[in-house]
Amino acid sequence: MKRRRKSKGGTRFYMAMSVFCLAVLFIGYSYVYNLSEKRKSGEGITTISINYNADKNVEDEGLSALDKVMSYFNIFLEKTFSESGDESSLLETIDDEPKEIFKTIDSNDEPKTKDPLQIYEKSEYDYLQDVQKEVYLANNRKEDFFKIIESPSCRSSFPRDMTIDAASVNENFNIVLYHTHGTEAYLPYEESNYHTKDENYNVMGIGNRIATNINNYGLNIIHLKDYNDYPDYNSSYANSNYAVSQVLSDSKKNLMIDLHRDGADEGSSYEEFLSKVKTVEINGITAATCTLVIGNKNGNLEEIKKTAQTVYDTSNELYPGLFRDIVIREGAYFNQYLSDYAILIELGTTLNSIEEAQYSADLLSEILCKSIEKLNK
Repeated sequence: MKRRRKSKGGTRFYMAMSVFCLAVLFIGYSYVYNLSEKRKSGEGITTISINYNADKNVEDEGLSALDKVMSYFNIFLEKTFSESGDESSLLETIDDEPKEIFKTIDSNDEPKTKDPLQIYEKSEYDYLQDVQKEVYLANNRKEDFFKIIESPSCRSSFPRDMTIDAASVNENFNIVLYHTHGTEAYLPYEESNYHTKDENYNVMGIGNRIATNINNYGLNIIHLKDYNDYPDYNSSYANSNYAVSQVLSDSKKNLMIDLHRDGADEGSSYEEFLSKVKTVEINGITAATCTLVIGNKNGNLEEIKKTAQTVYDTSNELYPGLFRDIVIREGAYFNQYLSDYAILIELGTTLNSIEEAQYSADLLSEILCKSIEKLNK
């Protein structure tokens, strides 16, 4: 039997095709990589737009098969390598001299701030599964965001002389202090866009002080020490929503206190405004001013406003000027639909020192205790 001789020409053909395919693969990979790098660096890449019409032949419109392939290819690149999220920021546009307590702010029309309050959209019954969020980030927030430092123990102030029916309050109220943006920091800490996990300088440390003070007044308080904005800032409100929901009471009134720090971009009109109202002198000591914030999309808006009004009035009775005003944000929830006694407080700004914030924390502790006592009646 004769053996069939292999064709040398066929072998060469397959080898040549293999080399050709590898070359095409390499060139294609290089091309895709270069385009992706261009997109990451912000260089524009044109996407071919093709309008398909069942009544017309695509070829008649002057588009070749290559045009069609490149259109799909560019659309794929656009979806794959485009930046996600809105890099714009949020700001309250407030007159230099507020003349009313409640101020309505349209979030869509606001310029930039260093630390915006996110707009957390929710579905009616399932806040975690079906959720739409508008997130406003400062331009450099995604880079060099945090400096992580081991946190010290909290130094609390000695409780002032107040008469509170603590037993009655504890029976009727479940007090929860938490931080959607716990890494927000005060001067002298300016690194990482005023964000840190060092509790010597951040909102979490201020929360420790307030929680300890309130507990020293005889009131039970739950302080949630979750950094809901770390490592994923975009999920801050979803994270704090979940954390708070785990400790809400079914038998008591839930007082939810979300403690923040205000801020503005350097050189902005809002920073200029904050520089004029950032402090107030109380008992000869400089304190950081505060603001109450309400989301207007909550179904229990009127009840939330009553709670905020109680805190505001109590502050003016005890320490006039500490609270500047009550801001109502258009299109926002801030998780306040979870309770009629939900309040969001911005204590101080990026222009305030940690010492000013700590003094305000002591004053705010007393204000909150007195406010809770009023709400308990």
